[in-house]
Amino acid sequence: MIAVLVLVGFVFGAQPLVGYNYGAKNFLRLKKILRFCYGFECSLAVVLACVLSLFAPSLISLFMQEEKIIELGIPMLRMQQAGMLFVAVVLVTTCTFQSAGKAWGAFFLSVSRQGVIFAAVIFTASHAAGYIGVICSQAIADALTAVLAVVLFWRGLYRELESEAFVPKNP
Repeated sequence: MIAVLVLVGFVFGAQPLVGYNYGAKNFLRLKKILRFCYGFECSLAVVLACVLSLFAPSLISLFMQEEKIIELGIPMLRMQQAGMLFVAVVLVTTCTFQSAGKAWGAFFLSVSRQGVIFAAVIFTASHAAGYIGVICSQAIADALTAVLAVVLFWRGLYRELESEAFVPKNP
């Protein structure tokens, strides 16, 4: 959650820029903002995931001293971090939909990552791979939700940005 909350903080900071430029139909600037947001957020996600994964034993031992819990917690934490890049894509896309007034896209992504897709993945993965399937479920659900985010973005917003005439106000 440490990495996710940092990512959420940065992506929420971009919401006013996205909303303002979408509303002003300044699609040239909006595309630049989105390119920066996706690049920055994905880079930050990878860095945070690597740091948290590298220091997993130390981080877990801050909260628990029992050796068996630390041993079990390390792969859990690392599996959680494996999906951070995908979380970044989902977060930026969800906030973009919210900022552009595309409530259904934002809602659909929100209920998919921690709801519908996660439930389907954890059910399937637990039956297919047992314990390992359970600890891999969130990363798999994040990857699948990121694919959904790309498809929804492509169908719901990207085509609009490409087809509409933009108003170049101080690009």
